[in-house]
Amino acid sequence: MVATNKKYSAPALEKGLDILELLSKDLTPITVSGIAEKLSRSNAEIYRMILVLEQRGYIEKDGESEGYRITRKILQLATEQEPIKDILEFASPIIRQLADKTSMSCHISVQSHEQIVVLNRAEPAANMSYSVRVGFRCPLICSAEGQLFFAYQSDSQKEEMLAQLSNLHEKEDVSKFLRECKKASKQGYVKVQSSFMKGVTDISFPILDGNFIVASITIPFVQRLPESLSIDRVTEELRKAADDISKAISFGFVRQF
Repeated sequence: MVATNKKYSAPALEKGLDILELLSKDLTPITVSGIAEKLSRSNAEIYRMILVLEQRGYIEKDGESEGYRITRKILQLATEQEPIKDILEFASPIIRQLADKTSMSCHISVQSHEQIVVLNRAEPAANMSYSVRVGFRCPLICSAEGQLFFAYQSDSQKEEMLAQLSNLHEKEDVSKFLRECKKASKQGYVKVQSSFMKGVTDISFPILDGNFIVASITIPFVQRLPESLSIDRVTEELRKAADDISKAISFGFVRQF
């Protein structure tokens, strides 16, 4: 009998999960042939999976490119699970108040493998603001939040994450990321220029359950003219919000005060 690393095999399920994982990593719609090529499978193998996933609402077709992209259904399923649902519900009034105090948008993110994903956000009453949509994903290595999620892991978890990152990114980029993570670990938060928008400074604090990071809270700071609140003041308000949420979390449960 030939040994195998898998105890069980469900080829159809694996193909469906491969498609979801592929689409979740790429914001650009991918055609059926593109999906088949990236997964090293035939169009015929992929096509039926695509139809079922589309019928169930997990993916949708882009009208212009004829490619497919993931929907927010998986995000909805994730946020309905404990303790994430409780954390998001508890945090919602806090981040709304934070947005009003700072006149800046803010958002809460969690780690999803080698990415971060935004699960909740709050918009200020101000006429102008810069925000990140719910469901937005980006690589850990490209985000302020990613530095926190790496910095607050155990040594063994860091080794696993580092192995993943090394397979996905250039050695020089990984080394730069690790240097930034060391800074994040020392100061307890991240303040860094956005990797996606010029003139935006991402300020991010961890939401902790004891010493374990469960989420992050971030403000994409944009300086206004005239300036209403300095970046240092906004950072302090963000710190208070992160502390208020963290203090309510204990062993995965949210304590109501």
